[in-house]
Amino acid sequence: MDERPLLSEQHPPCTATANIDSSTDHVSKASHSDSDKFHLIICLCICCIIIMLRSRFSIEPSWPIPEFQINSLSLTNFNLSFYHSLTASWNASFEIYNPMRFEIPYHGVTSTVSYRTRMLSQARMVPFKQDYKNNVTSTLNVSISAVDSYVEGLALHGIYKELKHGSVSFNVTLVVDYGYARVSRFPQWPQLMVVVCEDVVVSVSMSSGSGYLIDGPAKCSGSHAVRGN
Repeated sequence: MDERPLLSEQHPPCTATANIDSSTDHVSKASHSDSDKFHLIICLCICCIIIMLRSRFSIEPSWPIPEFQINSLSLTNFNLSFYHSLTASWNASFEIYNPMRFEIPYHGVTSTVSYRTRMLSQARMVPFKQDYKNNVTSTLNVSISAVDSYVEGLALHGIYKELKHGSVSFNVTLVVDYGYARVSRFPQWPQLMVVVCEDVVVSVSMSSGSGYLIDGPAKCSGSHAVRGN
Protein backbone atom coordinates (compact mmCIF):
# COMPACT_ATOMS: atom_id res chain seq x y z
CA MET A 1 0.00 0.00 0.00
CA ASP A 2 1.51 3.32 -1.13
CA GLU A 3 1.91 6.03 1.42
CA ARG A 4 1.28 9.47 0.01
CA PRO A 5 2.18 12.57 1.96
CA LEU A 6 -0.66 14.47 3.33
CA LEU A 7 -1.47 17.87 1.85
CA SER A 8 -0.63 19.56 5.09
CA GLU A 9 2.83 17.98 5.07
CA GLN A 10 3.72 19.56 1.67
CA HIS A 11 3.46 23.23 2.81
CA PRO A 12 6.67 23.64 4.86
CA PRO A 13 9.11 23.60 1.84
CA CYS A 14 7.16 26.43 0.18
CA THR A 15 7.21 28.40 3.39
CA ALA A 16 11.00 27.96 3.67
CA THR A 17 11.48 29.23 0.12
CA ALA A 18 9.43 32.35 0.88
CA ASN A 19 11.47 32.95 3.99
CA ILE A 20 14.74 32.69 2.01
CA ASP A 21 13.49 35.17 -0.60
CA SER A 22 12.40 37.61 2.12
CA SER A 23 15.82 37.41 3.81
CA THR A 24 17.54 38.07 0.48
CA ASP A 25 15.45 41.21 -0.07
CA HIS A 26 16.37 42.51 3.38
CA VAL A 27 20.08 41.92 2.74
CA SER A 28 19.86 43.69 -0.64
CA LYS A 29 18.09 46.71 0.85
CA ALA A 30 20.63 46.93 3.68
CA SER A 31 23.48 46.76 1.15
CA HIS A 32 21.97 49.57 -0.93
CA SER A 33 21.45 51.63 2.22
CA ASP A 34 25.10 51.22 3.27
CA SER A 35 26.25 52.13 -0.26
CA ASP A 36 24.13 55.29 -0.24
CA LYS A 37 25.57 56.31 3.13
CA PHE A 38 29.09 55.70 1.88
CA HIS A 39 28.54 57.85 -1.22
CA LEU A 40 26.99 60.60 0.90
CA ILE A 41 30.02 60.64 3.21
CA ILE A 42 32.36 60.83 0.21
CA CYS A 43 30.39 63.77 -1.24
CA LEU A 44 30.47 65.61 2.10
CA CYS A 45 34.24 65.10 2.39
CA ILE A 46 34.79 66.43 -1.15
CA CYS A 47 32.64 69.50 -0.40
CA CYS A 48 34.60 70.19 2.79
CA ILE A 49 37.92 69.94 0.94
CA ILE A 50 36.71 72.34 -1.78
CA ILE A 51 35.54 74.86 0.82
CA MET A 52 38.86 74.65 2.68
CA LEU A 53 40.87 75.13 -0.51
CA ARG A 54 38.79 78.13 -1.60
CA SER A 55 39.21 79.71 1.81
CA ARG A 56 42.95 79.03 1.79
CA PHE A 57 43.59 80.69 -1.54
CA SER A 58 41.07 83.51 -1.40
CA ILE A 59 41.74 84.96 2.04
CA GLU A 60 44.38 87.65 2.05
CA PRO A 61 47.46 86.73 4.14
CA SER A 62 48.10 88.95 7.14
CA TRP A 63 51.83 89.42 6.63
CA PRO A 64 53.94 92.37 7.77
CA ILE A 65 53.79 95.45 5.56
CA PRO A 66 56.83 97.44 4.37
CA GLU A 67 58.03 100.13 6.79
CA PHE A 68 58.78 103.68 5.66
CA GLN A 69 61.00 106.30 7.23
CA ILE A 70 61.57 109.82 5.91
CA ASN A 71 65.28 110.65 6.08
CA SER A 72 65.28 114.08 4.48
CA LEU A 73 62.95 116.70 3.03
CA SER A 74 64.33 119.74 1.26
CA LEU A 75 62.45 122.73 -0.08
CA THR A 76 63.50 124.92 -3.02
CA ASN A 77 61.99 127.73 -5.12
CA PHE A 78 59.53 128.46 -2.36
CA ASN A 79 57.31 131.47 -3.13
CA LEU A 80 53.97 132.17 -1.50
CA SER A 81 51.86 135.24 -2.32
CA PHE A 82 48.80 136.78 -0.75
CA TYR A 83 46.99 136.07 -4.00
CA HIS A 84 46.74 132.42 -2.94
CA SER A 85 49.53 131.34 -5.28
CA LEU A 86 52.24 128.85 -4.30
CA THR A 87 55.37 127.81 -6.15
CA ALA A 88 57.68 125.27 -4.52
CA SER A 89 59.64 122.06 -5.00
CA TRP A 90 59.90 119.35 -2.35
CA ASN A 91 62.50 116.61 -2.53
CA ALA A 92 62.06 113.78 -0.04
CA SER A 93 64.18 110.73 0.63
CA PHE A 94 62.57 107.65 2.19
CA GLU A 95 64.06 104.47 3.57
CA ILE A 96 61.93 101.39 2.92
CA TYR A 97 62.33 98.30 5.08
CA ASN A 98 61.25 94.95 3.61
CA PRO A 99 60.03 92.71 6.49
CA MET A 100 59.82 89.63 4.25
CA ARG A 101 62.50 87.79 2.30
CA PHE A 102 60.66 88.35 -0.98
CA GLU A 103 61.14 90.78 -3.81
CA ILE A 104 58.51 93.53 -3.65
CA PRO A 105 57.21 95.03 -6.89
CA TYR A 106 55.81 98.53 -6.42
CA HIS A 107 53.28 99.03 -9.19
CA GLY A 108 52.86 102.71 -8.43
CA VAL A 109 53.51 105.35 -5.76
CA THR A 110 51.47 108.54 -5.50
CA SER A 111 53.07 111.15 -3.24
CA THR A 112 51.26 114.15 -1.78
CA VAL A 113 52.43 117.20 0.16
CA SER A 114 49.78 118.93 2.22
CA TYR A 115 49.46 121.56 4.89
CA ARG A 116 47.25 120.09 7.57
CA THR A 117 44.31 118.76 5.54
CA ARG A 118 44.86 121.00 2.47
CA MET A 119 46.71 119.39 -0.41
CA LEU A 120 49.45 121.54 -1.92
CA SER A 121 50.80 119.29 -4.67
CA GLN A 122 50.90 115.69 -5.86
CA ALA A 123 53.12 113.50 -8.04
CA ARG A 124 53.17 109.91 -9.26
CA MET A 125 56.24 107.72 -9.62
CA VAL A 126 57.00 105.04 -12.17
CA PRO A 127 56.86 101.38 -11.01
CA PHE A 128 59.97 99.86 -9.42
CA LYS A 129 61.09 96.76 -7.51
CA GLN A 130 62.75 96.34 -4.13
CA ASP A 131 65.34 93.57 -4.11
CA TYR A 132 65.79 91.61 -0.90
CA LYS A 133 68.98 89.69 -1.75
CA ASN A 134 71.57 92.38 -1.00
CA ASN A 135 69.79 94.49 1.57
CA VAL A 136 66.39 94.55 3.23
CA THR A 137 66.28 98.37 3.07
CA SER A 138 66.05 100.54 -0.03
CA THR A 139 66.05 104.28 -0.70
CA LEU A 140 63.14 105.99 -2.43
CA ASN A 141 63.57 109.55 -3.70
CA VAL A 142 60.42 111.55 -4.36
CA SER A 143 60.13 114.94 -6.09
CA ILE A 144 56.95 117.01 -5.87
CA SER A 145 56.50 120.42 -7.48
CA ALA A 146 53.86 123.13 -7.45
CA VAL A 147 53.80 126.03 -9.92
CA ASP A 148 51.38 128.85 -9.21
CA SER A 149 49.09 126.42 -7.41
CA TYR A 150 46.04 127.78 -5.65
CA VAL A 151 46.15 127.70 -1.85
CA GLU A 152 42.97 127.93 0.19
CA GLY A 153 42.55 130.75 2.68
CA LEU A 154 42.96 128.74 5.88
CA ALA A 155 46.11 127.03 4.59
CA LEU A 156 47.53 130.33 3.32
CA HIS A 157 47.12 132.09 6.66
CA GLY A 158 48.41 129.06 8.57
CA ILE A 159 51.59 128.87 6.48
CA TYR A 160 52.25 132.60 6.87
CA LYS A 161 51.75 132.31 10.61
CA GLU A 162 54.31 129.49 10.88
CA LEU A 163 56.77 131.29 8.60
CA LYS A 164 57.08 134.02 11.22
CA HIS A 165 58.87 131.42 13.35
CA GLY A 166 61.12 130.32 10.45
CA SER A 167 59.59 126.90 9.76
CA VAL A 168 56.53 125.14 8.36
CA SER A 169 55.05 121.72 9.21
CA PHE A 170 54.05 119.66 6.17
CA ASN A 171 52.35 116.30 5.86
CA VAL A 172 53.81 113.89 3.31
CA THR A 173 51.58 111.00 2.20
CA LEU A 174 52.40 108.05 -0.03
CA VAL A 175 49.72 105.85 -1.58
CA VAL A 176 51.61 102.65 -2.42
CA ASP A 177 50.33 99.95 -4.77
CA TYR A 178 52.51 96.90 -4.10
CA GLY A 179 52.61 93.12 -3.77
CA TYR A 180 54.98 90.26 -2.97
CA ALA A 181 56.17 88.78 -6.27
CA ARG A 182 56.40 85.16 -5.05
CA VAL A 183 52.88 85.02 -3.64
CA SER A 184 51.01 86.20 -6.71
CA ARG A 185 48.65 83.20 -6.44
CA PHE A 186 46.60 85.17 -3.93
CA PRO A 187 43.82 86.91 -5.88
CA GLN A 188 43.54 89.75 -3.36
CA TRP A 189 47.05 90.98 -4.09
CA PRO A 190 48.58 93.46 -4.91
CA GLN A 191 47.84 95.52 -1.82
CA LEU A 192 47.11 99.21 -1.45
CA MET A 193 48.91 100.88 1.44
CA VAL A 194 48.81 104.45 2.74
CA VAL A 195 51.97 105.82 4.36
CA VAL A 196 51.58 109.03 6.36
CA CYS A 197 54.43 111.22 7.61
CA GLU A 198 52.75 113.85 9.79
CA ASP A 199 54.11 117.19 10.98
CA VAL A 200 57.39 117.05 9.08
CA VAL A 201 58.97 120.34 10.13
CA VAL A 202 61.00 122.17 7.49
CA SER A 203 63.12 125.22 8.22
CA VAL A 204 62.29 127.85 5.58
CA SER A 205 64.31 130.91 4.51
CA MET A 206 62.08 133.42 2.72
CA SER A 207 65.07 135.26 1.28
CA SER A 208 66.44 132.20 -0.52
CA GLY A 209 63.19 130.29 -0.87
CA SER A 210 64.80 127.11 0.45
CA GLY A 211 64.57 124.90 3.50
CA TYR A 212 65.52 121.56 5.04
CA LEU A 213 64.19 118.96 7.44
CA ILE A 214 64.45 119.61 11.16
CA ASP A 215 64.75 116.77 13.69
CA GLY A 216 64.94 114.02 11.08
CA PRO A 217 64.79 111.19 10.23
CA ALA A 218 61.25 110.34 11.31
CA LYS A 219 59.19 107.17 11.22
CA CYS A 220 56.03 107.14 9.12
CA SER A 221 52.85 105.19 9.83
CA GLY A 222 51.59 102.70 7.27
CA SER A 223 48.32 100.83 6.96
CA HIS A 224 46.38 98.91 4.33
CA ALA A 225 43.62 100.76 2.55
CA VAL A 226 40.47 99.58 0.80
CA ARG A 227 40.84 99.70 -2.95
CA GLY A 228 38.06 101.59 -4.67
CA ASN A 229 36.15 100.19 -7.61
